[in-house]
Formats: sequence, C-alpha cells, structure tokens
Amino acid sequence: MVYYVEYVFAENFIIDFILLFITGKLVKKGIIYKRLIAASAVGALYVILTAYIAEAFMTYFIVKFSVSVLMLMIAFDCKGVLANIRVIICFYITSLIMVGIITGLYYFTYSKVTVSVIVISFFTGYVALSFFFKEIKLRQEKSNYMRTVAIGLSGRSKSIKGFIDTGNELSDPLTGKPVIVVNIQCIKNILGDELYTSVLSFYNKEKSYEEILSSHSDINLRIIRFNTISSKDEMMVCIIPDDIEIMDNVNKKDTAKKITADAIIGLYPKKISQKEDYDALLFNKILEWELEQNNELVNVC
Repeated sequence: MVYYVEYVFAENFIIDFILLFITGKLVKKGIIYKRLIAASAVGALYVILTAYIAEAFMTYFIVKFSVSVLMLMIAFDCKGVLANIRVIICFYITSLIMVGIITGLYYFTYSKVTVSVIVISFFTGYVALSFFFKEIKLRQEKSNYMRTVAIGLSGRSKSIKGFIDTGNELSDPLTGKPVIVVNIQCIKNILGDELYTSVLSFYNKEKSYEEILSSHSDINLRIIRFNTISSKDEMMVCIIPDDIEIMDNVNKKDTAKKITADAIIGLYPKKISQKEDYDALLFNKILEWELEQNNELVNVC
C-alpha cells in the first residue's frame, strides 16, 4: 500500500487541530488559531518523521508524551504547573474518548471509516466531554458552598450539612436576624417530641400559631411570613437557638475554621434537598462573615 506524505501530514494535522481546539474549549483557554496551527503542524511532522526515520525510540511513550506536551505548550499559554497538568490531562482524556468513539463506529460501519464518521465522532465526543466537564464544575462549585452547621438548643446539639443559598434573604422582621431554613426532621432530637409534634400540627393546619406560641411559652419561638415563587404569604415556625456554629469545610472538621452565626432557625417540614445531600439552607451573609474573619486573621499575623 502506498502512503502519500502530504496526505498523511494533512490527515494528522486536521486531527491534532480538532483535538487541540476541543481541549482549549473544555479548559476555557483562549483559542489563538496561529498557535493551534503551529502545534498541529508539529504533531503531524512527528508522525512523518517517525515513519521516515523508522527508529524504535521514536515510538517510545516518553517521546510521544514529550511531543504532546510541546504541542500543548505551543497551542496554549499556560502559567503554573497545575494549569499545565490540567491541560495535559484534558488533552489525553479527549484523545482517548475520540479514539474510543471512532473505534466503535469502525465496527458498527463494517470497517468503513469515512470523513463523515470521523466528523460525527468528534462532534459526539465534544458534546459528551462538555457535559462531563460541566458536571464536574457544577459539583465543585456546589461543594464550595457546603458548610457544616452545629445547632445548640437546651443543652443539646446537632450537626447538619448546609448549603449557602445566595437567594435566601429570609430574615426575622423583629430582630433583623437572618434565617437558616432547616428540615425539622433532622433536628428532632434537640427539639423534643412535644415541640416537634406541635410544629408539624401547625403545618398540617391542626393548630394555629397562637396555640403553638402559648403552649410553648418557655421556648423562644417566632412565626415568620414569607413568599416563594409558587406561593405568597406562607408562614414558617422559627426558633432562636442557644448558639449556631458554622464550619467552612465539611471534610476536614479538625482544621475547619468556625464562625458563630447570629441567626435563627426556620423549621421546615419538607426535604430541603431532593438529593438529600444537605438539610439546611444558609444565607449569603455567611460568606461576608468568613471573609471578615480571614481578614482579621491576616491582620493579626
């Protein structure tokens, strides 16, 4: 079989260009086409030299890896070791997925890989990788807003997972304190059976708020009215706890920084999260408190 150098060069140039383009899009790097063209030319030239020189060392992994790193350095202006590692990993993940898709289509099309098959492969791979990286980013952003909340009441305490909802602006109209909305089920043990049952009776419209306030006069309760997207003038039973501590890292509790939150607890009868990965909705001001605490620590140091 005869292979034309210009055909092999053009084929590998196009494939490398598409892979680099997809990598740049996925890692949110600015696409500079001159740099992508130069990097793709290096990759295609390496294939030609490998065939021309026909030496075993040209196919060694270290040589291939070095050429791919050189291509990425030419294509993207990455500053920092971590940024470069991220681009390299993304490039290899993209390459492996594309090869897998093309191989699968190779068998499904009875060993006939046409230009249209390759185009479909790259398009499918790009969509799949975009969804994959988007999901990772969303999970990472969500984890940055997760906190551990320790609630103390009547000598008892309970730690739950909370999520900072920047749209939660609910506050007590009397004191102006922000409200942490908590699933009542997860703090049942610190509320006590009597209060827990009374609050649920209120939400089930079996008791009025006057009856709850009068029957639990020894506990600092509030009834707050609020609006949601789907309904207006709703009422929520709230309780003022003895103390609330919020930790900024749910995975490393020993090293987590704690802040004392001056807030009240809104008792909600339903699940806060459908996935049940947190049981409380926190408020945006927590981020400001954490920033102030960090600034104070910096000033002290």
